[in-house]
Amino acid sequence: MIPILVKRDFMSRVKSTAYIITTVLGVLVFIGLTFAPPLIQYLENTLFTTGNLELLVLEQQAEQSFFPYLEKVSAEEEDLYLQAASGKDEREALRYVLDKGLTGLLLVDPPLYTLVTDDGSNMVINSKIENLLNRALTRANAEKLGLSPNDVNNLFQRADLRVRELGAETERGHEDQNQSMVLAYFLLFMIYMALILYGNMVASGVAEEKSSRIMEVMIATVKPLELMLGKIIGVGALGLLQFSIWMGVAALMSALGKTGILGGMLGGSVSLGSIPLQSVLWFGLFFLLGFFFYASIFAAAGAVVSRVEEVSQVVTIIMMFIIAGFFAAYISFLNPNSAFAVASSLIPFTAPMVMFARIVLSNPPATQIIASVLILTASVLAGAWISSKIYHLGVLLYGKRPSLLQIARLLREQN
Repeated sequence: MIPILVKRDFMSRVKSTAYIITTVLGVLVFIGLTFAPPLIQYLENTLFTTGNLELLVLEQQAEQSFFPYLEKVSAEEEDLYLQAASGKDEREALRYVLDKGLTGLLLVDPPLYTLVTDDGSNMVINSKIENLLNRALTRANAEKLGLSPNDVNNLFQRADLRVRELGAETERGHEDQNQSMVLAYFLLFMIYMALILYGNMVASGVAEEKSSRIMEVMIATVKPLELMLGKIIGVGALGLLQFSIWMGVAALMSALGKTGILGGMLGGSVSLGSIPLQSVLWFGLFFLLGFFFYASIFAAAGAVVSRVEEVSQVVTIIMMFIIAGFFAAYISFLNPNSAFAVASSLIPFTAPMVMFARIVLSNPPATQIIASVLILTASVLAGAWISSKIYHLGVLLYGKRPSLLQIARLLREQN
């Protein structure tokens, strides 16, 4: 009987608009991850390019002229041009800026520096001018201390930190870590959205059947546990199909990225990213474990309500646990092996997202990964058993929604 119920739930939802849209969005995400490097480069070249900046510099009551230092620094930039507002007051300088169509007027009155412009919200321009001022100020202070430009360059030389973990043969730089974080965030967000979407689908399906009194007819021929498992597995099959499509697209894009075919089509210098197959497999494992753990809880929640309209009230608490898991995983980005991250990856309500993020971002001990998977598996079985008891009681309860204490009392009486 369970296969019939699974087919019924699967076929009734696989053609729905919401399912098709989420599947397409997931495909676009995996394609986007492959094209992320050239896309980021394109955005940097378009959104974060300021073009030519022309500034008029007006020094106000300066003991020593600051303009020569600004001029030396600007000479190192290709798109930055400065003019000194010699013999002009602020009103005349501002009129000159407007007449000539310059970027703005820079008022220098150490330690205050003010940019007067018609677009003060352009943070890219503001940041570039602030960087100009800081570099010029560093040169001025270095000259007062008797330091040469080479001394200044040596003093502020940045270190290129490479990270290699014990037992690992490869090193990771800052760029590699950023790519791992982007991959982890997108896949983590997909797990988060899938748990909410499919969980609500299970709860709404149970409540809909119960409110239409179809449940009373089905209970006469099918056991409540079979009903719950049929609905969970049916919706789970939707998730499995969706995941298979996503994994196929990820494998295809990764293969094309490695062969260089797409890079050749877009230009020989275009560097495409690749999605590690190992990350996709871990994504699938925690996606399924997280779904089956929460789906049984959502099914029990849907069984204790009498109307579909009440589902949102009941599932809010469950969704809070999912949201907590997402934020716990996000916090774990800062230190995937912290005590907080380790503890969160072993708690069933947060483990699907936190442990997955830890695996993508770091190299957690195998014992912790195995423990997390075993705890999640045991929680899935225990949650299914407890939820089946609540489901058995709830599917025939109508009227006022029972409280948690009443459900606990009914479970004790049943046993």
